[in-house]
Amino acid sequence: MSGQLDALKNNPFFNGDIDTTEATRKEKSRDASIFEVLPAGVISPRDVNDIQAVVRWANDQTLAGNPVTLAARVGGTCMSGGSLTQGYILDLKKYVNYIGEVDVEARTITTQTGAMHLAVETTVKEKGLLFAPYTSSRDICGIGGMLGNNASGEQSIKYGPTSANVNKLKVVLSDGNEYEFGPLSRTEVEIKKQQPNYEGEIYRRMTALLEDNAFTIATNHPRTVKNAAGYQLWDLWDIHKQTLNLGRLFIGAQGTLGIITEAELKLVKPGSYRRMIVTPIGELSHLAEVVKTMLRYDPISCETFDHFTYELAEQLYPEDAARAHVARGKHMVILSVFEGETQHQTDVIAGQAKEMLEKLGHETFWIDDQATIDSFLLIRRKSFKMLLEHPTPHTRAEAFLEDTIVPLENYGAFLGELEGILKEYKMIYTYAGHIGAGSIRLVPLADMEAEGAAERIMELETKVNELVITYGGSISVDHNDGIVRTPYLEKQFGAEMVKLFEEVKAIFDPNTIFNAGKKVGGTYQYAVDHVIRDNVEG
Repeated sequence: MSGQLDALKNNPFFNGDIDTTEATRKEKSRDASIFEVLPAGVISPRDVNDIQAVVRWANDQTLAGNPVTLAARVGGTCMSGGSLTQGYILDLKKYVNYIGEVDVEARTITTQTGAMHLAVETTVKEKGLLFAPYTSSRDICGIGGMLGNNASGEQSIKYGPTSANVNKLKVVLSDGNEYEFGPLSRTEVEIKKQQPNYEGEIYRRMTALLEDNAFTIATNHPRTVKNAAGYQLWDLWDIHKQTLNLGRLFIGAQGTLGIITEAELKLVKPGSYRRMIVTPIGELSHLAEVVKTMLRYDPISCETFDHFTYELAEQLYPEDAARAHVARGKHMVILSVFEGETQHQTDVIAGQAKEMLEKLGHETFWIDDQATIDSFLLIRRKSFKMLLEHPTPHTRAEAFLEDTIVPLENYGAFLGELEGILKEYKMIYTYAGHIGAGSIRLVPLADMEAEGAAERIMELETKVNELVITYGGSISVDHNDGIVRTPYLEKQFGAEMVKLFEEVKAIFDPNTIFNAGKKVGGTYQYAVDHVIRDNVEG
């Protein structure tokens, strides 16, 4: 590998850092997923010129018979193994992290993708604005990771995932040049197609792929509120605005089509006042009716946590659990937050939702004490962290079933069957999540030092994915495919769509230099072989 790197080290156009020490490689061998993959090294570009030099070097080496693959990384919080590679980590966090000025009138901010979400949030909050995806990992995740996974959080039922909050992108493609992608009119698309260069070729080939396979694309994707599985081919044309946005293709592509360098983010002005109501649920059969009723009143968020989460909170956060006592003895609770320009307006909307739920026989509580509101939100947000930070001895909290979504009308039946499967495996688990979108974060504890543990984990992954698909859902809603779910994309989409994904990959990355094995080419056996096989002692 050192000989391979000599050409990059000696390149006068590259001024970044290269680290192949064992300590650094080990540090970057894990993210927030269940996998461990040791990279060949870590490359930290100082600017876009360095990224271009690295991409050209990777192409040259690959064409010379020395394959190179690059995985972009910022916060390292990916839960699907998307930033792990046996090739080179492209660390954008170290230097490529510029944050521009907030355009208050346009409600936008331009940032490089190595910037951390927390830094962006702090910057825009000073202007009374918000970058709406608002993920649960927002204190430690990077903008590049949010773009790569198409992440979303508590407020996604109102503002959508990351893809709905981006105007345009800049991307370094496989030819080593940087391009801008955003919405284009049909006339502008035709002009692009006439260009006698790589960009023109991309537009010619992609529009042909979309036109020639329109029926297949329209009929073979999940009918869920959100989806992060596969390449989002069905979202590229806006039929209402009559625009094509290939930038949408890179959001959720996990760095497999190019390196996103910069994004213009949309910002929103949050309401000044909020109100929470809480609906405990004793029977899963009531879940769909409660959530569907709640959504009619347009809450800013609609979250949940289960009874196992609450029982853990009683042990670890007893004061918060006491304040959230209406969850005691219930299967799960639904937390709905409403937002408005005045407290009166907000309370009227929340009150209407509460009244309707109670007419339907669902006891609902008005929460106006701030400490109690904070306690409910803390328990929901700590669901996974309680397992992670306080594990049962000889186990590890394994986040591999945490990203499912099914239509709300099927959710009660789906959860019932899912809990039945987990009971067969005798696993302790918690779940919480964005139930307003039909999504939960289910995380079990597993003894990863037991014989056959990795195989058992992936066997369970298979069963749950099959159940999700049976109920009309998607195997990924926020955390993407990565190592863990790429092997299941054919089950999700069918062979014809997977073939289209392979064609898209070939158009943008003909030499497979961008994050090999994600979205295309990942295997079940590779996943099994790279599952972490040690526990975290409590």
